[in-house]
Amino acid sequence: MHKHFHVVQDGLQLSIKKVSDLPLHHYGVYMDYQLIASFHNGQNFYLDVSWLQPGEHHLMIVGYRLGAMDPMPIAEQYTLSVVGARNLSDVERNFRAGDILVASDNVNEAITGYVGHSAIVVDDHNLIESPGGYPAIRKATIQQFLEKHPVHAQFRPNSKEKGLEAVQYAEQYLDEYKQNIKDGKDKPTFSFMAVQDLEDPWEYIYCSKLVWLSYANGANYKFNNDYLWFSPEDLYNNLLDNQDFKTIYRHGKIDFKLNT
Repeated sequence: MHKHFHVVQDGLQLSIKKVSDLPLHHYGVYMDYQLIASFHNGQNFYLDVSWLQPGEHHLMIVGYRLGAMDPMPIAEQYTLSVVGARNLSDVERNFRAGDILVASDNVNEAITGYVGHSAIVVDDHNLIESPGGYPAIRKATIQQFLEKHPVHAQFRPNSKEKGLEAVQYAEQYLDEYKQNIKDGKDKPTFSFMAVQDLEDPWEYIYCSKLVWLSYANGANYKFNNDYLWFSPEDLYNNLLDNQDFKTIYRHGKIDFKLNT
């Protein structure tokens, strides 16, 4: 049987190489039947799989070939084996209210290193984030963030009280947003528009602005902003070597390509 992809697992790094001559336009990578990455064009792709639990996992790669009428998918399936504990930290990984997660990778590989994502942890298992699109603000599991954004860092405020105050604001903000939706008011809407007031919570929102607002309005702690919009890159560089926060975990390949 002719193979279209060559997959190599090197520990917790996965490389995928297109070996088919077919003109594949874009690709979807599924782990245990959930989409974890998408790519457009290219021949070689790399994924960090350090977030996987030990054991066997189902990997499926789907390439889409542009046909005369509709995209024609070509899928191949593989089995991955992960041995040992998850390579997340030298110590047991845990989460506390007020922790901040900042990723430089994106599910859309084309914007990895340019956009990134961030969220604020609200309890042992959940976070609040502005993921893009609708809903503009939501509560979701920490696990889904780790699966979608393995190349990330986790920072914890030294003051537990500050963290709880920031979370209290984030929870209230989410509740008010939900009430707005019930009342027929879609505010705030998700937007990365640079021309917007960072301190205005109700016109526009995006992931790192949500974290900024939570700490500024909830804990009276304002992160510095160098340009018009407060990006995940800004948040990451505010937190790195910050005397008010400690680094709980930092992936070795986290990288922002632009100073935004």
